Amino acid sequence: MNTGNWYQQQEQGAGSFRLNLLFWVYKVFGIRFVKFWVWVVAGIIGIGAKSAKHFSHQYRQILNKYQIAHGIQPSHFSAAKHICTFADSLVDKMVAMCDKKQRIKFTPENNADWQEFQNLIKQKQGIFLICSHIGNIEALAAFPDSKNVKIHAFQQISQTGIFHNFIQQHSVRKNTIIHPVEDLNVGTATEMFDFLNNGDLVMMAGDRISAGTPEKTIPVKILDCKCQLPMGVFKFAKSMSHPVFGVALLNTGHEKYTLIVKKLDDKNANNMANEFAEFIEKATLSAPPQWFNFYNFFDE
Repeated sequence: MNTGNWYQQQEQGAGSFRLNLLFWVYKVFGIRFVKFWVWVVAGIIGIGAKSAKHFSHQYRQILNKYQIAHGIQPSHFSAAKHICTFADSLVDKMVAMCDKKQRIKFTPENNADWQEFQNLIKQKQGIFLICSHIGNIEALAAFPDSKNVKIHAFQQISQTGIFHNFIQQHSVRKNTIIHPVEDLNVGTATEMFDFLNNGDLVMMAGDRISAGTPEKTIPVKILDCKCQLPMGVFKFAKSMSHPVFGVALLNTGHEKYTLIVKKLDDKNANNMANEFAEFIEKATLSAPPQWFNFYNFFDE
């Protein structure tokens, strides 16, 4: 069983030929046909995925304990369904990035934070986004308003190289620019600051510790359990001197997503991390099977 950190895991079930074949099948037979077979294959792979099943079970135990303690009806889903839900999100990710047609439907969670977010976009004010591995944030590339603004997203290419190369080859969302985390250096901050000043969006994941500096973390609580968030992401966001928002896309049905945003404290990294932890917890409780951290996320 893999009990290490997320960055010690390798891509599973991916391959250049398989991804290109899947995309060809999608273009010929449509998304429902592809998703049916992806669920079948993911179900078969899931039988032998001992590590993923173990951490799915661990997460569900923590989730149910929290739900019971707070008077919430416990969520019931198998590890197999959890893994298949993740596979389903990968298909939507492929469709959002590589299909010119607007297949994915979006509904924003309309509140004060969303209104401020919209106004900042219209005013060409740069926004720093902190995302997580809950839901399907990659589908943001196909959000209707995204064609009017560039999104600079950071990704650990060493962990997702095969899928990353596939997206780079087929993507029709030219306004979404992927920056390898491995290439971060002293000049990156200046470059991102310039992008933000031009009204672009810069996005980093805030729910996985850094592969380069795993010891630099901010302790928080999610679902009443201790866990660690990457200190560098929140300090980097603070240093950009632009508004910071937590962001997530939660699947609500066939090719349908709800976009949720939360304004975070952009003056204090620790406060920002704790507010982001609250945001993650809320998103998790809204869509429990869409927690896609199949590794030892919690300290306990």
